[in-house]
This record gives sequence, structure tokens and C-alpha cells, in this order.
Amino acid sequence: MKRKIAGIIRNLARKLNLEISWREKRIEGERYVWNAVYDTAVWAPWLTPEFEEIYQDIRHATVVSPDRCYVIRQLAQQALSLPGEFAECGVFKGGTARMTARLLSERRADKRLHLFDSFAGMPDSSDFQRDAHAPGDFGDTSLAAVKKVIEPYQAVCEFHPGFLPGTFAGLEQTAFAFVYLDLDIYPSTRDALAFFYERLVPGGIIVGDDYAFSNYRLAARAAFDEFFATRPEMVLSLVSGQCVVHKLPASSPS
Repeated sequence: MKRKIAGIIRNLARKLNLEISWREKRIEGERYVWNAVYDTAVWAPWLTPEFEEIYQDIRHATVVSPDRCYVIRQLAQQALSLPGEFAECGVFKGGTARMTARLLSERRADKRLHLFDSFAGMPDSSDFQRDAHAPGDFGDTSLAAVKKVIEPYQAVCEFHPGFLPGTFAGLEQTAFAFVYLDLDIYPSTRDALAFFYERLVPGGIIVGDDYAFSNYRLAARAAFDEFFATRPEMVLSLVSGQCVVHKLPASSPS
């Protein structure tokens, strides 16, 4: 009976073009999640002991899920080979920033992690039909609290408290290799893309959080899609809900 029900679900998923993962499975000690469309287990590297240790180190200070954190860290590792600085916009309580700062510290990378946030919650976007957040949302944080979270790795960090785009001042001549945007609302995402794109090195990476989440389709997703509609790079949407953009050499500053 269970196999019959599973078959019905798989057939329905295929008809609806859905990819459903609803349970874990262990194979030779590794952790997998089940893909109903293809009736097979798919390796979940964010559930490996190595990455679980990294996530446990930050989970008290982030609302970003393990699979999304894994994407951020893997792409940040790739960007270590590029010239340029790292940046995170939308720091909240500092969990993902701690993860990236730890990576830079452990690899002894000659880079700094620039952290942009109001550290006091969301601004007034003045567009409540487009944006899913009200002024002050995510306000249960502070610069002092985030500095405490990142304390072991503060040597590689530079904090830019305040609202975008004003906090970009002074970085006009800085090149960037990796940028993580978790801004949620349209105007801030638009302003960040306009600033960082021109300063992203060839092969540089932008990771956008919340891109594919339905409640951000008019905000983060719209900002990315509109910005790159007139540029050669393609926005790659991930099943994690994130998106990734790699800067093409031809469109990078000489």
C-alpha cells in the first residue's frame, strides 16, 4: 500500500513538474533526501558532519536554513581565488557573516568582509504593495550584539551601519569578489546591485537570498530580473530559493 501511494505521488509530481523531497535517508553513513520525481535519494552535503559543525556554530544567530548557508559558503570558497573584497548586505544577527568571516580567517585570505546593515531593522521602503516587510522588521538586533557574535573573526570585518545606499560612501574604488545580498526589499536590493555590479571583478559572484520565495517575487526577484534584463549575465535561480550571478569577463571593468 505504501509503495502504491508513493507511486501515485511520484506520478502526480511528474505531471505537475514538481520536485518533492520529504524524508531523509542514510546510505553508507551519508545523509540523503528523497526526490519523489526520480524515485531516488539525492545527496545533501549540508547535512554532512563537516558542514553541520559549521552550521551549529552560527544557528543561534541566523534565520538562514542549512542548505542556503551551504550555498553561501561554497561560493565564497570559490571566490577566495579571485582578487577583491567580500561583502554582505543584510546582516541581521550576524550568523552568515560569522560563517564567512571564519572562512576568511581560517584560510588567511588577504580580504576583508564588509558588512552593511542598519542594525536596527528594515527601513521605510514606501512601497507596501511591493515589499513584504514593514519599517522596523528584523529590529531585534544591534551593532554591539552582532560584533559580539563575530568577535573571534572581527579582524577581517569592516562594519558599515546605516541604510543603503548611503553606507557605500568611501568604497567607490573598491573591487569585490563575492557579494551576498539578503535585503528582502526592492529598493535596497536595487541599490546594492547598482553599486556592486560595477565593482565586481571578472568571475565575481553575487548570491541573492529569497529570490525565488513567492512573497519576495515583487521585491528581491524583481530587482534582480530588472537589473540584469539589460546586462549579459543570467540570473540562476536555485531550488534553495536563492539566486546566483557570475560576472562575465567581457562586462567587467578593465
